[in-house]
Amino acid sequence: MKKQIALILFGALMASSAQAASKDVQKIGFVNDQELAQQSTALQGLQLQHDKMANALKKELEAEIKKIGEMENKIREGEKTMSKSELGAKIDELDKIKTDLQARVQTANQSLKENLTKAMMTFKDKAVTPVIKELAEENGFSAVLDSRIAFYVVEGSDVTEEAIKRVNKKMPKLDLKKVTLASEVKKTGSKKAKK
Repeated sequence: MKKQIALILFGALMASSAQAASKDVQKIGFVNDQELAQQSTALQGLQLQHDKMANALKKELEAEIKKIGEMENKIREGEKTMSKSELGAKIDELDKIKTDLQARVQTANQSLKENLTKAMMTFKDKAVTPVIKELAEENGFSAVLDSRIAFYVVEGSDVTEEAIKRVNKKMPKLDLKKVTLASEVKKTGSKKAKK
């Protein structure tokens, strides 16, 4: 009889702990982060803008290098007719132009990189995070993880397609701040003035 009571109590205890455990079970949702990024119209547009700006910077640089080459040729041609001080001044001016160009290229590349990072953070903060939060609340998820790291995903817990639709609706496009070598003249000039 004591054994039966002990078994009944043990069974009741196990049943109540199983109920408590089932209440504590957390529901997790999944989104394929890579797929979301690849199918985002804003990020696709951002990449196109970045590539276009990078190509424009390359063309600007090529034009500047061509001008420097022409200046070098003029110095070589006039080398025999110029005085040493005049030649030295021309070479110094050319070196200054080369150094300035190098600084502008470096600043432009850095600005482009920073602008891209800022735009991507804006995308994450103003589109992805709010959409994921909405989906988590609607589906009762306590967390939403990248589905690429999961070994197994229960049907219905992957909300990637809905996340893509909502993110594209929330932020269909995103503009990248324009960067040119000409615009970097002011930045590099102001940095030198501060020194």
